[in-house]
Amino acid sequence: MNLINPQAVIDKMEGVVEIKSYLNKIKIIKNLYLKGANTASEICTEVGISLPTVNSLLGDLMNSGEVIKHGRAESQGGRKPDLYRLAENAFYVLSVDLSRFNMNLALYSCTHTLASPKVSHKITLNNEKETFDTLCEYIEDYLAKTGVPSEKIIAIGISMPGLIDSVGGVNYTYLKFGKKTLLENLESRFEKKIFLENDARAMTLAEYKFGSEHSYKNVLGIFIGWGIGLGIIIDGKIYQGASGFAGEFAHSPIFESREITCTCGKKGCLEAVASGTAIVRMAGDAIKLDQDSILARMVRDHQGELEPGLVVEAALTGDQRAITILSEAGLDLGRGISILIQLLNPELIIIGGSVAEANQYLITPIQQALNIYSMAKSRERSQLALYQLGEDVGLMGGVAVVNEKLFEDIINRLG
Repeated sequence: MNLINPQAVIDKMEGVVEIKSYLNKIKIIKNLYLKGANTASEICTEVGISLPTVNSLLGDLMNSGEVIKHGRAESQGGRKPDLYRLAENAFYVLSVDLSRFNMNLALYSCTHTLASPKVSHKITLNNEKETFDTLCEYIEDYLAKTGVPSEKIIAIGISMPGLIDSVGGVNYTYLKFGKKTLLENLESRFEKKIFLENDARAMTLAEYKFGSEHSYKNVLGIFIGWGIGLGIIIDGKIYQGASGFAGEFAHSPIFESREITCTCGKKGCLEAVASGTAIVRMAGDAIKLDQDSILARMVRDHQGELEPGLVVEAALTGDQRAITILSEAGLDLGRGISILIQLLNPELIIIGGSVAEANQYLITPIQQALNIYSMAKSRERSQLALYQLGEDVGLMGGVAVVNEKLFEDIINRLG
């Protein structure tokens, strides 16, 4: 099946029956993509297609290679029903994970498993067309090296920082040049469906979909790297707000007594005092006071390059100044999170990003601040947890965005 340009497929079809059959096949593929292995009767119930039609279409999809049998399900009384799932090579999704200074690429199969080794490139995000061209060249080079036919790669999911309207396809912070939106520039370059999302929202969605098993429907994801990002899931759906900008909590000036100016221009923002950028600033001051500390030696070993991960590594090695810096950041983060608890009353709060690798050196002070600043009744059902996907959370974020939107977009356009 052609899933890159389904409209072109339908334009060549004759009659309503043939078009309806094609759309029903897409609904079955969507079900198996989102749910994994499933029985024909469950597909029938979940998709709303009659069982004889489901069985017939599954036969067609097995003949064309998109679907395979995958053992048998548990018996509900009588013969165990067959399980069906997507073939590993039915289609692929390219995930692009961008940060302010780095780019990761990886190709994933339709079963969400890594299909080609991930690669990384140094890249500094800005609003120059040359940066956009470099980014595209890295993507084109990677796709060529995978050896996967272009028609098998049906979408590209991009997780990146910035003020992003994912519906309009605009990043108001980075890669903003010319008259076209970032999404228009990307789709005209690659001739594939592109899904663009703010990194914190994408990573929160990845943790929600692919992290540890849970039944929560109201979840916050707080990711601390160079900046601080917030993703909000309400009733099982990512919340984007009226203009697509929901989650910019880090730029709320809740520490007005502090004279530190944030990148957004205001003073006292959470990001100005508790982000990786703030941690690096505090670590630089600490190194000036103690040139023989573990942290100072680590920085010298890295040719003087100081980044949040080094401060975390120093703390885990036992550097007391690094531990103190992370503790101060954690207390400030907890104070900010306590506001979110009282506003949104989440069931689960996921703490992730490179700074979260500090584990209890960050989590313990966050919990202490929650105990101080949030009402006991508000927080009693809010569980605090570290992210599960680790360094791949950004790449899985790109996959999660495609997983969430791809077939819904196709069905809405063609149904």
